[in-house]
Amino acid sequence: MLIGCKCLNEEKTVKRVIGDFHDEPWVDKIIAIDGDSSDYTVQELRQFSKVDVYVHRYLDWYHDQEIMQANIVLSYIPHNEIVFLLDFDERITQPLKEVLGKINEAGEMPDGADLVHIPRRTIDVLRYENSPFAILGPDGWPMESHEIGQFPDYQPRLIRKTHKMHWVQSPHRALVGWTQIAALRDECHILHYEKDDYRDREWIERRWLRQNAKRISLGLPCDLYEVSAKPEFANAIDPNYWKGER
Repeated sequence: MLIGCKCLNEEKTVKRVIGDFHDEPWVDKIIAIDGDSSDYTVQELRQFSKVDVYVHRYLDWYHDQEIMQANIVLSYIPHNEIVFLLDFDERITQPLKEVLGKINEAGEMPDGADLVHIPRRTIDVLRYENSPFAILGPDGWPMESHEIGQFPDYQPRLIRKTHKMHWVQSPHRALVGWTQIAALRDECHILHYEKDDYRDREWIERRWLRQNAKRISLGLPCDLYEVSAKPEFANAIDPNYWKGER
């Protein structure tokens, strides 16, 4: 099975994320699309023998860049191959690893689907007192504080690639071109962690909203639905916030 991921300035998370599943027998190759990171993300990725890393610069002023990066990942997946998609703030639970191993062994997708939604559980992490920094456990992962958001938060993550498939809608993407859909049971889920440094969340939110602000300035509607900004970042979806830039 192939694993697909995209990243930008993730040098501190590469070792724990990739190392968590790299040596699983069902993992054949890991395709990593780096957005031209300014840190040592690419060098860290190249320490793993199963990782093929390709650099495609992330242009955050381009109105469709987030989706473009996701579609670049797909472009490296051969037709009819099964690929599992993972982000660098996520971890595969043991029950999900076991299911992915069985899927790889059988060479078949659940229920004959070409798109499988996988449950995701989001957790906030313990932080040092009066600090934005997470407390890391012995395994290098942030220590869990409590669950946030909804569960199950189904994510389109397991795909049998066809040439008709592509992603739309930024930042929370949707796949089009599939023919049959399925979902895994709740215990086979992905863990989604809040950032090690909470201040990174602001950078990510503004990066996403900048692209939606660009769409507004160009008079382009969103692909599927209008994007709403969190109140603390609402100014970033206003095109005037980025006035004078590309």
